[in-house]
Amino acid sequence: MQGLWGFHNYVTAAVQVAPKRQLEEKLPFGKFRLTHEWDRFYDSAALVAEMGNVFEFVLCRTSLVGLVSIFEAAVERFIQRVMEQDKVQRVPNKYNAQLRWVFDCVKETGVGSPAILDRLPETCGDVDNARRLRNCIAHNNGKYDDSYYEDVIDDGWVKVRIEPDYDQYRRDRWMPIFLVTARFEYFSRSHIELLHILHNTIQAKFFGHLQGFHYGKERKSIEWHRVLSGKSSVGM
Repeated sequence: MQGLWGFHNYVTAAVQVAPKRQLEEKLPFGKFRLTHEWDRFYDSAALVAEMGNVFEFVLCRTSLVGLVSIFEAAVERFIQRVMEQDKVQRVPNKYNAQLRWVFDCVKETGVGSPAILDRLPETCGDVDNARRLRNCIAHNNGKYDDSYYEDVIDDGWVKVRIEPDYDQYRRDRWMPIFLVTARFEYFSRSHIELLHILHNTIQAKFFGHLQGFHYGKERKSIEWHRVLSGKSSVGM
């Protein structure tokens, strides 16, 4: 997930400094191979012009899909590990159910600073919000649908999070999901923080390892060659 943040900001910076003419020149001219057999004709100048209008929210939606998918995969690995060790009963292999297990797991945790623990219900709500946004982006062409609200995890402890522009969707059923970099980075922080707490809670609760780790205190610089190449052990 740190690598996704790096990629997102690298691409944003590159696009901001690149002259439009040079962007056009680096794109395939006139057509590109759409399938293994078919070519698709297009205007590279028109692509650059339109991308200039929508670049940020298209990139942010794509980054959010990647963020949720990486987090989902990490959660699945954690759950698989504790099930293999007979630490918990079977958890259904559905992300909604797995998130409910995660929220129950960290609900009573004492692992983390007072500020992190106070924020935890909201952080869990952020992660569930991102799950529902990801589903709309992936399954409804980047637009809200009724499932965004109806599929919320509301167990009385998690603080339900709803995007402000969802109310506009109720008036305009074609309302697309608009995200900006600041919003993506907020979701990134919530996912990384929750995964950090979950990891340390699992270590303490199921394996007796009470000493966790703290990126801020360690002041350890990101090893980009590991993060971006996929060699990082937990993907945070």
